[in-house]
Order: sequence, then structure tokens, then C-alpha cells
Amino acid sequence: MAKLDYKKMSEDILANVGGSENLANVNHCATRLRLKLKDPEKANKAELKKLDGVLGVEVAGEETQIIVGQIIEDLFYAFEEVSGVKGGVIDENLDPNLGKKTPLALFLSFLQLMAGIMSPIIPTLIIAGFFSLILTLGTQFFGLDSTTSTYTILHNISQAPFYFLPIMCAYTSAKKFNVEPPMAMLLAGILLYPGWVDLVNNANGATFTSYFGIPVYLCAYGSSTLPIVLSVWIMSKVDGFLKRIIPTTIRYFLKPVCLIFIMSIITLSVTGPLGYLITDYIAAGINFVRETVPWLTVPAIYLFSATLGVFCPGFHLALIPIATVNFATYGYDDIINMWFFSGTTVPGFTALWFSIKTKSIKGKNIGIPAAISALFGGISEPTTYGILYKVPVLYIVNTIAGTILAIYNGIVGTKAYAYGAYYLTNLPLFYSANDPTNLYKALIGIAIVAVVTFIGVMFTKWEYSEDDDAVAAPPTLKLFKKD
Repeated sequence: MAKLDYKKMSEDILANVGGSENLANVNHCATRLRLKLKDPEKANKAELKKLDGVLGVEVAGEETQIIVGQIIEDLFYAFEEVSGVKGGVIDENLDPNLGKKTPLALFLSFLQLMAGIMSPIIPTLIIAGFFSLILTLGTQFFGLDSTTSTYTILHNISQAPFYFLPIMCAYTSAKKFNVEPPMAMLLAGILLYPGWVDLVNNANGATFTSYFGIPVYLCAYGSSTLPIVLSVWIMSKVDGFLKRIIPTTIRYFLKPVCLIFIMSIITLSVTGPLGYLITDYIAAGINFVRETVPWLTVPAIYLFSATLGVFCPGFHLALIPIATVNFATYGYDDIINMWFFSGTTVPGFTALWFSIKTKSIKGKNIGIPAAISALFGGISEPTTYGILYKVPVLYIVNTIAGTILAIYNGIVGTKAYAYGAYYLTNLPLFYSANDPTNLYKALIGIAIVAVVTFIGVMFTKWEYSEDDDAVAAPPTLKLFKKD
């Protein structure tokens, strides 16, 4: 199997997006190279789609997203080197018409922003899930004593990503807003420092305290994301202002002090509480649906993602904070991970049956790797862009099967007891000693999906295009050859 030349691939991508001078920002998520272009019209999507290793191209708001699947990390580092543009660089003059955007466009831009901030953090959440699994298996089957130091350290590892989530968000937000990361991380540290936590815990029913006579809302910021994102955004504006007014000769030591002093006031009195309350109200709204019509919560999100959600790819990452709140509050997540469960296992089985039925060599070369990627890696983009967008009948089959799985999980109340419980490799994350039947619920859901997608794929009429405009699989994934 031929190996991709990531440097050459990066050069070809760069040439087809207008060169380095047209790049305002370079970033990536789990499967996409995300490029913010100064002039999006310079992007040649037709040529980009023809490049070896490219699964598809999407334009989401101001971003041109190049879908490449699991090679993204290698490609991203090569692209940074070739382009000379590092991730997180932002051109403040990119969009002079920002104020003229419609509310919908602003909302979609916000989702894309949050997705970009959350993407680099996902591996830490998956790590937390695996260590939670180790604790569960260790205590249930291997006699791990919860009073030992080993248990304590493993528990610390499983919880640290959630507790220190604001600090990680501060770092990724700083990259997005062009702020010095240590300053942003210090700001987040102020919200998590034990002294502040003690103030909140020992409030004796009080809602506010004061800071230089300014009312400060008492709330805990552990596992939160939006408060620090808002605060770092404001910090970028304050930082720019201080750069303009403080003389260069004293800027090195005076600007950081002034910046943190000003931002400590703004964060504790305005942006922190605002972000906390917004998150709280969103969680309250979801909990209202969960308590009123519990089975409807996941199907509603899934149907949105399969319809309107396709116009803002990557928005699902913006909702990960809901999962972190659920884990912190309930010890499980029955919404976001279960939505992801529908969004990965269903495409996985659809791709599997597709690869068996199709007579297209190109289809088989895409179908089998796509099935493996979704079922055992939790990545559905190869199926979505390589199969579903090309065969509308299978897109409908996939949507129906996903909705059925979402309704089933909503009715029986399947729960993820650690982040990452949405593909077959991580099935043990559905297990809990206090809820041993939960794993069986997940297995039954998988069986339902396997049957429904099998019927839908095998007993419907469709064809897979072999034309040159078809989305091509990377050459490294070609498993079959024509005779």
C-alpha cells in the first residue's frame, strides 16, 4: 500500500487555496484540516477533491474544511511547516462585515468557534474515560481497593481533565484569539484556585461577595468552558488596548500586571457569571426535555444533526460541554455520547453492508475502511462524505436507522459512564456496577442497528458512481484491485 507524502499533499492543498498569503488561520479537528481564508473564492474545491488523501471539501461559514480522516495529525504538522502559518493565527481584519451578519450566521460562527476550541481537548476526555474504565474493571474484577494510593492516583487521572477543563479551554481559546496562552491559563487558574472554591463552598447561602466593592457572583467553575472562552475573548481586546497605551519601555512588566488585574474584575463580575448562567440555562432546558419527554432528547438532537446540522459541520464539538456537565452532575451522560453513538455505529454498519453489496471497486475501497473507522475509531466522516452524500438512498437509510437507535436509547435510558462510549472499541464504558444492565442495553441497540441498516442497504435500489468527480479514498486504503 502506497504511503501518502504529507509534504507534497500540503503543497498541493496550499496551491489550491491561494497560497500562504491567503491563509488567516490554520486549525484541525479529528478528521479535517480547517482553513480560514482571507478570500474564500480563491479555493479551488474541484481540484482539492481530486488530491490523493482528500475525502471531501466543505465550506462552513468562513472556514474551508478539507476532510482527510485519520491522517489529519500528520498532515496538519506538515501543512504548518509548508505554509509557514501556525495554528491559532488570526487575522483581525478578515471579516469587516461581521456586524452585518444575520443572527443565524453569527450562531453558526459561534458553533464553529466552540468546535475549534474543543477539538484539541477531546483526547484528554477520552483518556479520562479509559481511566474510569480501568477503575471500574479493577474494582469489580481484579480486587483493586478504593482505599489504596493506586486507586486514588487512577481516580485523579480520570477526573483531572474535567476539573481542569477551563485551563485547557483557556489555552485553546488563547490560540484562537491571539492571546498569550500563559496569561489566559492564569486567568482560568484564578477561577479554580482553592481559595475561590472555599469562598463558594463556605458562602452559607449567600449569592454574592465583593471585589473592590464590586458585586461578584459566587459560583464554581470546575468543568466549565463558556465562562473562560468569553473571558479570553475580552482579554484579547483589553490586551490590544494596553499594547497601544503602555510605552514599550515599561510594557514587559506593566502590561501583564494590568491585564490580569483588569481581567480579574471583568471575569469575576461579568463574563464568568454570564458564561456560567448561560451554560446553566442550556442545561436546564435540556433537563426539562429529559424530565418531560426523556426519550425525545437524543432523537431531537440527532435529527437536527442529520438535517440542518449538515450545513454547519463540526458543530457537534461545540456541545461537548453538555457532556462534561452531565458527568460532573450525574456521573454519566445520556445525551451527547448517546447522540454520538447513533452518529458512529449507524454509519459504520451502513458502510459495512454497502461494501458487501456494491460491485464498485472504488466503493469497496471506501466502504471497508469507512466501516472500520466508524465502528472501531468513532470517526464517521469517511462514510458520510465517501458514501452517504453520493448515494441519497443510503443517506435516508442511515438517518432512519440513527433515529431508531436514538429513540431506543432514549426509551430504555442507555447511559455512558465515561466519555468516549460511542463506538464498539469502547463498549466497556457502558458498564457500571450500579447499573449492570446498561451494557446489555447498548448491545441490544447495536443489534438493532445492524439489522435495520442491513435491511435498508440490502433491499433498496441504488448505485455507486464510478465517475471522476466521485469522492476518492486515500490510496493507503485501497484493499481491492481490478482484475
